[in-house]
Amino acid sequence: MDGQKIGRSSRVLVAGATGYLGSRIVTRLKERGYWVRVLVRRPEQAAALAEADDAVVARVTEPDSLAGICDGVGTLYSSLGITRQYDGVGYRQVDYGGNAALLREAERAGVRRFAYVSVLHGPEMRGRVRLAAAKEQFVDELRASPIPSTIIRPTAYFSDMVAFLDMARKGWVFVIGDGTRSMNPMSGEDLAVACVEGVESGARELEVGGPDVLSHNEIVRLAFDAAGRKPRMIRIPTWAAAGLGRALARTTPERVYGPVQFFLAVMARDMVAPAHGSDHLESFFAGPRPS
Repeated sequence: MDGQKIGRSSRVLVAGATGYLGSRIVTRLKERGYWVRVLVRRPEQAAALAEADDAVVARVTEPDSLAGICDGVGTLYSSLGITRQYDGVGYRQVDYGGNAALLREAERAGVRRFAYVSVLHGPEMRGRVRLAAAKEQFVDELRASPIPSTIIRPTAYFSDMVAFLDMARKGWVFVIGDGTRSMNPMSGEDLAVACVEGVESGARELEVGGPDVLSHNEIVRLAFDAAGRKPRMIRIPTWAAAGLGRALARTTPERVYGPVQFFLAVMARDMVAPAHGSDHLESFFAGPRPS
């Protein structure tokens, strides 16, 4: 794209820009010559996104604060979602409600494309996993909108795999089932490129994973190798993990059981999508932690 020609179609809004993926999408967009506006919750967060051309302070849980945020914008990228619940808000308020508020403002402003990052196998998990249910409820609403959309469905991020590395450094790693389920997680950098290229191509839906398909056992062994420890695993039967998820859902608030429920659902299935990028999990484990 011609970086000197900045028209409406090359003006972009990134929601979730302070997150692991969103910040990398901002970088990739700027490299490709886009004018980028970012949505932040607090003024001080804009300093970490200095490469953006504009920063707007607003809260998606307060729809009135979003007025005008999409004016002049051609494309909206949203990787908005909860990783850790705060201020008493949950998945429905943010992953669904916050994105729905952005969609209403995008429709009002005449945005030409809305790109949304959900999760691989979201439709299959929505009946049992609160996070997937909120994300897929928004996908339904986005599909019904007159705005063309691109739904990106990644497998898992390298940053999610840090949990295995942390356990390995402590000497033991928990594995659900026999460890033969597979996934091809990907780096934030590779996923950001896939997101931008998918939107530029006009893709309606994009399932995306990293270059290496690994069993859970292989991921654990990579983690122990990086930690310099002898592999020691505690295997949890699939039925026991499922029972734990149900018990937590009955006895703890969503901020406690929600992340565990999602993790257990992901680890109980294969999470493999078409390969993109060139970053390898082994190199990520051997390098510095993501910021």
